[in-house]
Amino acid sequence: MEEKAESLINIPSIGRVEKGGLLVTAILVAVTYLLGYQELAFGIAAGGILFTANFVAIRFIVNVLVANSRPMGFGIFAVIIKMLIFIAIVVSIFMFAEINIYGFLIGVSAIVIIIVGESLRGDKDGTL
Repeated sequence: MEEKAESLINIPSIGRVEKGGLLVTAILVAVTYLLGYQELAFGIAAGGILFTANFVAIRFIVNVLVANSRPMGFGIFAVIIKMLIFIAIVVSIFMFAEINIYGFLIGVSAIVIIIVGESLRGDKDGTL
């Protein structure tokens, strides 16, 4: 049990994609807020932060599966639970908060652009 705990501690928590995603999200939020579009800036922040957290969760699940040699059924179950949680968060955000859908989509798109850019970047040693 202690070995499993140590392997979870050694998992890197934030990588280039997460840092780049948060940086681009922060820049987009600052620019749109300064231009006077506060609702759009709030939507961009929500989309960017939520999908950066989604990417961190995916990396965490993959690292746990690879490091601990979990069965495939556990991985499928973990990914389905993660997706259900994120779908519930997105639905509740749109139901209970005034989020600009266009801002949310811009925030999500910024993270996707960072992921594509990092994958096109040169040698990564097998990681993003």
